[in-house]
Order: sequence, then structure tokens, then C-alpha cells
Amino acid sequence: SAHLVASIGWTLIHFLWQGALIGGAVALALFAMRKTRAEHRYTVACTGLFLCLALPAAGLVLRLQDAGASQSGILFGAAAPGASLAQGLFWETLLRDHIAWIVACWAACALALALRMALGLAWIRRAAASERGDAIWQARLDRLASQCGVERPVRLRLVNGLASPVTAGWWRPVVLVPASLVTGMPAHLLEALLAHEVAHIRRHDYLVNLAQNVVETLLFYHPAVWWISGRIRTEREHIADDIAARQLGEPRRLALA
Repeated sequence: SAHLVASIGWTLIHFLWQGALIGGAVALALFAMRKTRAEHRYTVACTGLFLCLALPAAGLVLRLQDAGASQSGILFGAAAPGASLAQGLFWETLLRDHIAWIVACWAACALALALRMALGLAWIRRAAASERGDAIWQARLDRLASQCGVERPVRLRLVNGLASPVTAGWWRPVVLVPASLVTGMPAHLLEALLAHEVAHIRRHDYLVNLAQNVVETLLFYHPAVWWISGRIRTEREHIADDIAARQLGEPRRLALA
């Protein structure tokens, strides 16, 4: 167990610089691609987030296989002369002495985030099963889904107190719509919002968002993870807007909605 704790701890510590490098590379790539299509920027951001998970996972596997995995390895540079070497050894010793506390704090925070995600999924499941639908808007949603090439049935549920439409589920997708929108928004604008949600279903964005939540839960302590994940969500919305605008043939209606 001490070997496992040390391996996890040094993996978390090494990801501090690994994540910074990945975040910097993604930032440069997105800046260079700022005038390209949203799909290309989305691919770059997703690749960056995948590397944020794959790199520490590979490092953890190597440390678990290595008999000396409890050591930090080359963390501060063994060739550093004089005072730099002494300072490096000081920090290395300090981290090694507190590695169990580092892992314990990480595990507690990751568990809290995992519980939050599980509660959110449970709420969506309950809303999809218990909230009422609307026959007229269900028919409109079915027509939009058919036009967009979505073959699976898409359920519509009206939810009180919801701020904006939410799409969830992969095998049995559901669109949760604020009940206030049905009575308070013009029908042609609400239809535009539904077209946007159908675009998410067509692209299986729910699964990607779920994977994002997992990465955010495990690597919550690194700002680069949250920034890259935020860019993924931004570009995903742009792509869904493009699809919905093409389907409606009225970009202005979608913008007003």
C-alpha cells in the first residue's frame, strides 16, 4: 500500500509540470487556429484533455512496475550544482515526507467531486422518468431529430426551475426543457433551441461531456485541465449552433433564441 500511495503521489506531483506543458501547447495551437472551423479547434482541445489523462496514467503504470517508484525520480535535476541541488533535495524530501497527506487530500476532493457528478446524473435520471412531457412539442422534437439524422427516439420533458435546456443520455437521449419556455417564448424561437439540442444528440456530445467530468474529477487541482475543458465546451456549443443554423436555414432565428 505504501508503494501504491507513493506512486500515485509522485504521479500527481509530476502532472503539475506536464499539465502546464500540455496547456501551453494547446493554447498556442488554438491561437494559431483562431480563424479555422470550430470542429478543428474542438479536436485540438479534446486531444489536449486526452493527453492530460493519458500522460499521468502512463506514468503511474511505469511507477507501479518500477521497484523504486516510491522515489521522485528526476524531479528537480540531480545535476544541479551547489545551492540549487540543496534546494532541490530539500523540496524533494519535504514532498516525500508528506506524500501520504497529498494523496489523502487529493482522494478526498476527488471523491467529493465524484459524488457531485453522481448526484447530478441521478437528478437527470429522475427528471427524465418523472417529469411530464408535451405531445405537441414532442412531435416537433421528433421531426427535428428525423431531419438531423437522429434515428433513436428522443424524449422531451418539461422541468420547473430549470435555467436552460439540457440534453442527457446516449442510448435513450432526453431533452429537459424549462417549463417556463413553453409558455413564455415564441414557438419558432423555442424550436430553434430544440434544433441546437438535437445537434448535441447527433454528435454524441453527452458521452464526451461525461468523459470531461471524469478527467476534471481526477485532475481537479490543475488549472490547465479546467481551461482546456472549458474550451471544449465552448467549441462544442459553436459546432451545435452551426448544425442547427444549417438545419433551420435561419441563423438569425437561432441567434435570437
